[in-house]
Amino acid sequence: MKLRALLCFAMLCVVASPTFAEETAKAKPAGKGKAAPAMDAKAMEEMMMKAAMPGPFHERLKKLEGDWNLTVKTSMDPSQPMEETKSTSVVRSLMDGRYCQEEVSGEMMGKPFTGLSLTGYDNILKKYVSTWCDNMGTGIMTSEGTPDASGNVINWTGQSSDPMTGKMTKFRMVSRFVDDNKHTFEMFSKGPDGKEMKMMEITYERKM
Repeated sequence: MKLRALLCFAMLCVVASPTFAEETAKAKPAGKGKAAPAMDAKAMEEMMMKAAMPGPFHERLKKLEGDWNLTVKTSMDPSQPMEETKSTSVVRSLMDGRYCQEEVSGEMMGKPFTGLSLTGYDNILKKYVSTWCDNMGTGIMTSEGTPDASGNVINWTGQSSDPMTGKMTKFRMVSRFVDDNKHTFEMFSKGPDGKEMKMMEITYERKM
């Protein structure tokens, strides 16, 4: 596996180095006649390896691996009580802890519900990144999340296609980690009156 990764990386460097060097040579700093020096292959390798290295934010994702019981509360009308259902979730750690995959099974609006997410932490963007799809639609929701100083709260912004408007709709989400065996997820969007409302609240409790 390591050999294969090194071979792939070597091929990438061979392809990228001339182009990168050419583009760097064309770029001239403002007010100066000399082009910026091209990055050599070793420097590129070190930069790419650093960007690919799992860190503490990936450890947070790795801790989610396992089986979970979910209490799901949803609402389409802020004037009415939230509807509560039960679901289950299986989370798997992927690619040496760089990502986690979640499969959800349950019930939504009286029908069987299945969902799938892939979540990671992008060292380049310095944000969590996530995708979500389910059997209630054909679109894919994409999200970016910023952790707070403690790392126990992640504030997300996301968007997906809205079947009611035919356009993209934005969401705000918050993940809160109580401990390694419990965490919550909240989703907010505009309600019928145009004001923000809580659409969903999920409590995750690890199966013991």
